[in-house]
Amino acid sequence: MSERAVARTLHFDTAALPQRDRFAFWAEELGAKVGYADYDTPERKSFSQQLTIVEVGGLSLMRASGSAVDIHRSVPSGLKEADIYPLHLLLKIGGGATLCEQQRRSTIVQPDGCVLIDSDQPLRLRSVERTDSWIIGLSRPLITRWLRSTGDLGALPLQASKGWAGALSGYLHALQVDQVKELHSPFEQELVAQHIMSMLSFALPEAGAMPDLQSVAARDRTLHARMCEWIRENLADPALGAQKMADHFGVSLRHVHKVFAVAGGGTTFLATVQHRRLDEAKRLLRTADVTGLYVAQIGYRCGFSDPAHFGRVFRARYGCSPHEFTLAEARVRGKPRGTHLAALVPERE
Repeated sequence: MSERAVARTLHFDTAALPQRDRFAFWAEELGAKVGYADYDTPERKSFSQQLTIVEVGGLSLMRASGSAVDIHRSVPSGLKEADIYPLHLLLKIGGGATLCEQQRRSTIVQPDGCVLIDSDQPLRLRSVERTDSWIIGLSRPLITRWLRSTGDLGALPLQASKGWAGALSGYLHALQVDQVKELHSPFEQELVAQHIMSMLSFALPEAGAMPDLQSVAARDRTLHARMCEWIRENLADPALGAQKMADHFGVSLRHVHKVFAVAGGGTTFLATVQHRRLDEAKRLLRTADVTGLYVAQIGYRCGFSDPAHFGRVFRARYGCSPHEFTLAEARVRGKPRGTHLAALVPERE
């Protein structure tokens, strides 16, 4: 059965409203729901806003664009349920600078810059020009796995001009709403969440918010080898994941990804698993005419629970479908037509 998890999407837009009603709708209807004590704009007469929210992999990805706004919140935010999303990451895509104030910090966020917003702290967010931003809600489970605690991160700036913050800014700047909405498999959704959280976990030490990651030690190189062996032994498990590995080896999820990023030469955990699965699938497909295994059976043995997904990732790496690969291998060995390969059921492309 195909494994799908359609991203939940919400969209709000003032374009369908009469111009005279747009600001009132946004300030009273949406502003009240997210806990703003005060919501204003220097563009009341020409006000326009649109907001798209896509929830994937424990993230709430919100793309907001439109008029300049002046937001003040003296109580904990109701924005995407503060208890579910204790932290938000704001990235300025375009427009002028934005002032972000939370308790002891006051930060000017320039275009391409990032800032963290604590949902439990009072907030002042003010822009003077039309703007376009990503606002990403980080769920509590993701924060626990990757950051351990929120600490004092309210209004913390992440300098996008260098280091991991620059990589994170570039990744989010290139990310499009339509791309996120098309993420239908749990694997794809988890991959985007892990990309964002891993870069954020590396950017925070650079910003002085968390102890810096130690350089890779000999024990981490040994641990990486043991982890790769464990992956090989568990390839058939479709639920094989980084958290499962962390639990097995008694380390944090963040440490698993650190080991693969450094001791693994930069190859991520998910990429390692997929490469190993495809390598094993290729090995089994070479002898499919001898073993009598169908393409779908080989996919299942290598941890691909969805034959269509197996076909897509195999083609992306090798340039042909698994079925085409088996036929080509048989021809190379001189197998005649009408062998068991001809009866193989091709995967859904």
